[in-house]
Amino acid sequence: MLLILRLPPPPTRALLTTTRVGRGLGVLLLLAAGLKIYGFGVDPVARSGIFSAPAFQFLIIAFELTLGVWLLSAWQQIGSWLAVLVTFSLFAAVSFYQGWVGQASCGCLGSKVSASPWLMFTVDLIAVAALLLFRPDLTPLWVNRRRVAWTASGVAGGYLVLMTGLAVFAHIQFGSIDAALASLRSERLSVSPGLLDMGIGVPGETREATLELTNRTENPILLIGGTADGSCTVIGDLPLTIPPGESRLIKVEMRLPNRVGIFDRKAQLILEDEGFKKVGFRLTGRIKKKTY
Repeated sequence: MLLILRLPPPPTRALLTTTRVGRGLGVLLLLAAGLKIYGFGVDPVARSGIFSAPAFQFLIIAFELTLGVWLLSAWQQIGSWLAVLVTFSLFAAVSFYQGWVGQASCGCLGSKVSASPWLMFTVDLIAVAALLLFRPDLTPLWVNRRRVAWTASGVAGGYLVLMTGLAVFAHIQFGSIDAALASLRSERLSVSPGLLDMGIGVPGETREATLELTNRTENPILLIGGTADGSCTVIGDLPLTIPPGESRLIKVEMRLPNRVGIFDRKAQLILEDEGFKKVGFRLTGRIKKKTY
């Protein structure tokens, strides 16, 4: 008795191309996440507002890793195609805005690799065009809409459950998400925000902003002063002692640079913490032309 095996037909050229495009973008996302992880442990990601918050950076890294692995697996191609299309469309919108306001680096590849927003905007547009050109067969999307919706809901739900579980663990084990991330980065003194927004001003104007310093050790830390590129100083009564497990607010004064557009400056705090040490942070803002 002969046993006849019915094998599925070989993949078409179009399907192979779609898979290759998806896996290529998956590698790109994993590379970006890896560079963010490297920069995450060394220096804040060079973005503004909520994008500089450690918790938000962690969510972006986790999302890029999840989506990258999904694309490499080639599982549920319609769902992964929709997810990556929306993702790169949002990336393109953010990169365009950063380039339009004059930001020097988009922070897409972490703080250690400077990438022009316009360059990344071009890459994002190419990715979107490739996704639209080499899209999978979308017939099941209309024929089995309920099944596709359940699959998408399951993936999104699984991601939310994972993030919620990590957040609960962070609060139970460390007291907060920021404390857990500080432990992950082996921070002895946390500086919040890592990217200090000095607002919008004119060239040469002096502006002030506030930093929160949190001592993550079991011993007091002594803040002696601060240093930057000659335009930033720490004001207030110094030296300042930060007790173990407590936070203190300090004011930073900066003379805004003369160049119109977005600026990004590095600064450091000088500490006495088992020897003299320096802790870095960044200052950013936007310079507008003087109006007379």
